Amino acid sequence: MRARILLPTALLFALTLAAMGAGAVQLYGADMDNGQHERAELFGGMVAGGLTTMMLEGGHAQVPDLLRVMAGHRRDVDTISLVRPDGEVRFSSRPALVGTRPWPRVADFDQQTLVAHPSSDPSQYALVQPIANAQGCHRCHSADAGVNGYLDVRFSRRLVTDAKLRLARTLAMAGLPALAALLAIAWWLLGREAVRPLKRIVATMRRAESGELSVTADEGRPDELGVAARGFDAMLAALRRSQEQVEALYREHMVRADRFASVGELAANLAHEIRNPLAGLSGALELLAEDLRDSPQKGEVVAEMRRQVERLTHIMDSLLSFARPPKVRLRSTDVNRTLDQVLFLVGKQPRKGNQRLDVDLHLAPDLPEALADPAQVQQVFLNLCLNAVQAMNGTGGMLTVRSYCADSLIVVEVADTGPGIPAEVRPHIFKPFFTTKRNGTGLGLAISARIVADHGGQIDCQCPSSGGAVFSVKLLPASVASENQHS
Repeated sequence: MRARILLPTALLFALTLAAMGAGAVQLYGADMDNGQHERAELFGGMVAGGLTTMMLEGGHAQVPDLLRVMAGHRRDVDTISLVRPDGEVRFSSRPALVGTRPWPRVADFDQQTLVAHPSSDPSQYALVQPIANAQGCHRCHSADAGVNGYLDVRFSRRLVTDAKLRLARTLAMAGLPALAALLAIAWWLLGREAVRPLKRIVATMRRAESGELSVTADEGRPDELGVAARGFDAMLAALRRSQEQVEALYREHMVRADRFASVGELAANLAHEIRNPLAGLSGALELLAEDLRDSPQKGEVVAEMRRQVERLTHIMDSLLSFARPPKVRLRSTDVNRTLDQVLFLVGKQPRKGNQRLDVDLHLAPDLPEALADPAQVQQVFLNLCLNAVQAMNGTGGMLTVRSYCADSLIVVEVADTGPGIPAEVRPHIFKPFFTTKRNGTGLGLAISARIVADHGGQIDCQCPSSGGAVFSVKLLPASVASENQHS
C-alpha cells in the first residue's frame, strides 16, 4: 500500500525538483550570458582601441600578432578578425580566414553589435565593432570614409554550457539525497499515520465479518481515520443491538411456535376424538327424531340438538383444517375463473327473508395466471365473500369483487357495504379463535391468512370512511414465481 502511494508522490516530487533545477540552471545560464556579453563588449572596445593606436603608429605588420595575442588572452575567444569596409577579412588570428567574407553586408553594422548565432552556429556568438575613420587615419584612408573597417570577434559558448552542466550535476547530486531522505520520512509517516491505522480497521472489519462483533477499531485518533474508526464502531454497536433484538425475537417466536405446535397437535387429537362421538350422537338423534315424529314439542328439541351437533362438527372440521393444513400443490391457476366459481357458490347460499344481494364484478381481461393451489385459493376467496355477505345480513347491499395487476402482483379485492370493522378489532381479525360472531369459530380468516402466506402472498383489510370493509389478496404471477425459483 505504501509503495502504491509513495511511487506517484516520489515521481511528482522528482518532477517538481527537476523543474526547479532546470529553472535554476536556466536562470544561472542567463546571468552568465549577460555577464559574458558585457565583458565581450568591453573586450571588443579594448581591442578596437589597440588596433587604432597600432595603425596610427604605422605598425600594420604587427596587426596579426596583436590579434593572436588578444585571442589567447581569453579562453572564450575563438577568433579575432579585421574586416575591410567591403566585407573581406584583411587580418585574422586564424590565417585561414584571411580573404573570406563572413558577413553578407558588413556595412549594416553601424555600431557595436552582438550577434547571437553567426553563420547559424549555435556554439558561438559574435561581436562586430566598427572602427571609426579618425582624423589621424586620413594619411592612409580617404577622409570621406565613415569607417576604416570592422572588428569581428567570435566568442565560444562552451564556458557557459560547461558551467550549466556543472550546476545541473551539482543540483542533481544534492537533490537525490534530499529526495531519498524525504521519501524515507514520507514512508515512515505514511506507515504511522495511514497504513497502520488502515490495517487495524481492515483487520477489525474482517474479525467483525467472521462474527466477532465485540471488536473495536477506534484508537482515539482525531483525524479522518479516527472518525471512520468511530463510525465503524458505532455501526458495530448498532449491529450488536440489532442482533440481540433479533435473537430475543427469534427465541420468543421459537417458544411461541413450539407452543402453537403443541396446541395444534393437542387440538387435532382432541378434534379427532370428539368427531367420532359426534358422529354417533348425530346418528342417534336421527333415530330419535324418527321415534318422536308424532310429538312436535319433543321433535323441536331433537332438531335443536341436531343443529348444535352440526355446529360442533363444523367447528371440529375447521379446527382440524387449521391444526393440520393440507399440503399446497402449486400450479398455474386462472384467478378470474376461480372467482366466477366462487360467486356461483355464493349465489346458491340461502339468505334471510327478502334480503337482496347485488354483485359488482370487475375482472381484468388480461390478468396473468397465478402460481397457486386452485382449491385453497378458492377457499380463501369463498371465505372472504361469505364474510362480506354475512356482514350485510339482514340489510342487503353490494358485494364488489375486483381483480387487477399492480406492482407485478395479482390483486383480488372483496368489498362490502356493511357496517365495517371497529378500529379496536382490526388488529385481531387474522388471529386464531378471534371472532365477533355469535356462532363463529374464529378460524376462517386465520386459515385464509395462513393459506395466502403459504403461497408467498399478502392479505390485508381496510375500512373506508364511507363504510364497509375491503379485503385484498396479493399473489405472485406464475411467470414471476418461476423466475424467482430459477434464480
